[in-house]
Amino acid sequence: MKIALNESDYTMYIAASYVKFFETGGARVVPILINQNETYYRNIVKSVNGLVFPGGSASITNSSGYGRAGRILYDLVLQEAEAGVEIPLMTICLGFEMLMYLEANNTRPLVSCKAQSRADPLYMRLGWQDSQLFGEAPDDVIQTLRTSNSTSNFHKFCVLEETFYELGLNESYNILSTSYDDNALEYISTVEHQSLPIYGFQWHPEKNLFEWKFDSIPHTGDAVRSSQYMANLFVDKVRQNHQKFESEEEELNALIYNYQPIHIEKLYRSSFHQCYYF
Repeated sequence: MKIALNESDYTMYIAASYVKFFETGGARVVPILINQNETYYRNIVKSVNGLVFPGGSASITNSSGYGRAGRILYDLVLQEAEAGVEIPLMTICLGFEMLMYLEANNTRPLVSCKAQSRADPLYMRLGWQDSQLFGEAPDDVIQTLRTSNSTSNFHKFCVLEETFYELGLNESYNILSTSYDDNALEYISTVEHQSLPIYGFQWHPEKNLFEWKFDSIPHTGDAVRSSQYMANLFVDKVRQNHQKFESEEEELNALIYNYQPIHIEKLYRSSFHQCYYF
């Protein structure tokens, strides 16, 4: 990536599909940088209305900037919740894996699996009707998710139900759905916190709308609507938080509009069309 960009100073990227996904729900995006001090992350958590742990390829442990930032941010989200301030958090693919790792007190919850470039239905678990994510979803969205290959999967690690219970993750999170990999291994595909607006997706809702590099990504109208519902629902949760930056200038300087996405697939073999670099 750095060679293709002829730039050695970049240390972070965000796939533009994530930015677009939440913008379609009516949100504005603030990129959160890695390798910053705790004061920076505390200020972010006090200023934004929600957080996203996106997917990608990085360590979920403190050996990476992604993992270190995730640990600090997740702890701050829980601290704020104890003080009565709910900060919605959506985690996708690698972000979901990190969420489970963090909740398990830095214990690795993952096993190897084969779910690269797959589109699959969700096998809903008992209680999904009462969940934040799916409980009020339109019938057509639920029908799409349950009966068609509508969720895009690109992961080589999975969290199994057995591990979920062994690590006590069920004390804070509910399993909403499972899916199957190439070898018919059943794994957890969707979770949510039992009391807070924190959600975990092993699948990629953003890809249905904005990524076209793989034929496996579903772009049917029904698949797009089901993904758009997830963006809308999360941003609705975000609207219930009324935090803001201390000044308009600080807010303007923090927004993603200060950066331009690069059409990266023209420069090297990337799984994304566009990325932001920092």
